[in-house]
Amino acid sequence: MAPELTQAPSTSECDASLAGQRIILIGASTGIGFATAKAALAARAKVVIAGRSVERLDRAWKELDRQVEAFRLDATEEHSMAVFFARMESFDHLAVFVPTAPSAKVRSQLGAFLETPPEAFEAVIRNKFWPQLFAARHGAPRIAPGGSLLFVTGQAHRKSLPGYAASAAANGAAEALVRALAVELAPVRVNAIAPGLVESDILRTAPEAFRRAAAEKVARHPVPRMGTTGETAAGILLLMANRFATGVVLELDGGMKLT
Repeated sequence: MAPELTQAPSTSECDASLAGQRIILIGASTGIGFATAKAALAARAKVVIAGRSVERLDRAWKELDRQVEAFRLDATEEHSMAVFFARMESFDHLAVFVPTAPSAKVRSQLGAFLETPPEAFEAVIRNKFWPQLFAARHGAPRIAPGGSLLFVTGQAHRKSLPGYAASAAANGAAEALVRALAVELAPVRVNAIAPGLVESDILRTAPEAFRRAAAEKVARHPVPRMGTTGETAAGILLLMANRFATGVVLELDGGMKLT
């Protein structure tokens, strides 16, 4: 006897609309996270943003016309994450936006593998990987069935880049966790987006030598420019809305890995 197949959703159930859905965005006061909040509001979603800096949160809240809920949260502290999610009711989607390095001091320590101190690796893992794990641990139980959890990684572990060993380790760990959690947390969907070089606040304030090197690098890509935060946000909302997407790592890198 043939096994019984689960019936696919109807056309209306497959509608890729986020209207009315509640989306929590951690680390969304600037950059890709802020662009995602803006795009989610345009899609008529209900948006919650959280971040470490009260000043940046307040600015983002005002720039988003006070249409979002905003909470102060240190995503590197598990207790803070647990308390935050205990206050949240059921929601539909969760995304975590955290930079690779927590400070200019740590960024200055990153370089060739043999010259990068272990404490710099520890700082990157603590800042990039642990907040995503904490969000999954404490946020996933409150995500509605069919909703999604999304991590943000990058390209350093996919294309060998001198000086990016710490980033590669953190991103690789996050994507391995995505694949494991897509099975363990089902029917919650778990995905990641891996952007290439994106014109963001961090990049705009980077040293001129770094910006020049980045510009030379992207000039060799099939799409010879940096990505925008809006383009990355569009990919994130796509993964949230598509109910058949899980265990996916969406690469939006302008063809970076091909060069």
